[in-house]
Amino acid sequence: MASIGILGGSFDPVHRAHVQVALTVLASLQLDEVRLMPCQQSPTRSAPQVAAEHRLAMLKLVVENHQLLAVDDRELHRDAPSYSVDSLQELRREHPNDSLFFIVGVDAFNGLLAWYQWQQIFELAHIVVVGRIGEKIVNEGELAKLLAERGRCDKPESLSGSVITGLNCDLPTSSTQVREALETAASVDRLLEKPVVEYIQENRLYQCN
Repeated sequence: MASIGILGGSFDPVHRAHVQVALTVLASLQLDEVRLMPCQQSPTRSAPQVAAEHRLAMLKLVVENHQLLAVDDRELHRDAPSYSVDSLQELRREHPNDSLFFIVGVDAFNGLLAWYQWQQIFELAHIVVVGRIGEKIVNEGELAKLLAERGRCDKPESLSGSVITGLNCDLPTSSTQVREALETAASVDRLLEKPVVEYIQENRLYQCN
């Protein structure tokens, strides 16, 4: 039985905090791999600033340097908005006997009750919540009940159904912060891996001069 992590997002662009989140979950839960899954269009956010082909190319550059990270581009082949449950259903059909770990940030988890068919996600995968510095999970109402029933801090033996908390990312970087730095020609070396910086410069993305 394999353990597969899934980290979705626009990756507009992929930055060091994305990588740190993936590697933190990979090491903490001793997963076999973490897949970075770029979306075509998030149902809750505005359209990505750069085309899917560029976001995918930057992700492929990043995973070349990290052996247990991979890119899963299935959502880029959809015309409709990307719903997490749809991708997890596909992955569950492909991996019926493996454990799936869907990685989300605290903000995303706090909005779980507004997700499309969120209850079904627990039949398909575990949810791993990774926080940034200072972020807290809402612990009241339906979310509090959910955490009481499903919450844990260690790796479960089951294929799905748990909420795993207690993992943190020390880099409070956001893609918005990266894009703003690029638009003003500020240094992004501490925010992006070198191959991504070079790709952005070569393709003149994000108004980078």
